[in-house]
Amino acid sequence: MRQRGRHAAPRRSGQAARQAVALAFTAGAVLAASQETAVADILHGNPLTGQVNTDQEGQQNLDCGNSARLVRLNLAKTTNRETVCVDTDGHTHRRSGHAGGPQAVGGTTLGPQTNTAQAGEQNLDCGNSADLVTVNVLGTINEQTTCAAVERDHAHERATSTGRAQALGGTSLGQQVNTAQSGKQNLYCGNSSDTLTVNVFGTIRKYTRCVALDDTPRHESGPEHRGHALADAGQVAGIGQNTAQNGRQNQTCGSHGAGLDLPLGETKRDTHCTAHDASASAR
Repeated sequence: MRQRGRHAAPRRSGQAARQAVALAFTAGAVLAASQETAVADILHGNPLTGQVNTDQEGQQNLDCGNSARLVRLNLAKTTNRETVCVDTDGHTHRRSGHAGGPQAVGGTTLGPQTNTAQAGEQNLDCGNSADLVTVNVLGTINEQTTCAAVERDHAHERATSTGRAQALGGTSLGQQVNTAQSGKQNLYCGNSSDTLTVNVFGTIRKYTRCVALDDTPRHESGPEHRGHALADAGQVAGIGQNTAQNGRQNQTCGSHGAGLDLPLGETKRDTHCTAHDASASAR
């Protein structure tokens, strides 16, 4: 489990970010080429998925490769799940249906609940897991999530106004994850809020790559108005995790959480997070 952040010199960090993008895509291609025939877990298709609420406003906000299941059961099979989520055109706009900014409001569920609200640009919420129970017996579970938001257009003057991102928890008997991100290049990736994982003589591999890259030098920017991020817990009987990130390049990546692991087999988790913003240094 490693994190790569934003503290290097601008030129070096920019090169590292571009290399991270290339490596992320290469790793995804290699995994896809080497996969066996995917066999979904034997409970797939049953109504065992938890509640997922997402609201986003802005450009290049990615919410993908996340899991929230009540039960995931794999017996002597190989299960491969690969998710690639990429936005490279710089023109993807999402509009929240709520006045004043995005709001993800939880309801009532017996299992896991995830509520995610993102406002701004290049906020990534990818490769996170909130499964209630995972049982892997004599099998293999491979999960890989690749998220990349890349902006290379040129902009000289732009006023930005970002609404308030609010993730409000509801009522759940399982675990609850509330994440709100407001601003630019806030990464919340590769985190685990699983409650119980039982791995008996099997192998579990989870790899997450998140890259936010803005190579657009802006010489002048208009006034920036940003609403605050709010992650508010609801009523939860299980594990609760609430994260609010404001501003630029806040990273919460690779957190294992407080779940219980019974590691009678091999479990590997690897998370890389990279954020680089050339536009900030050009102001």
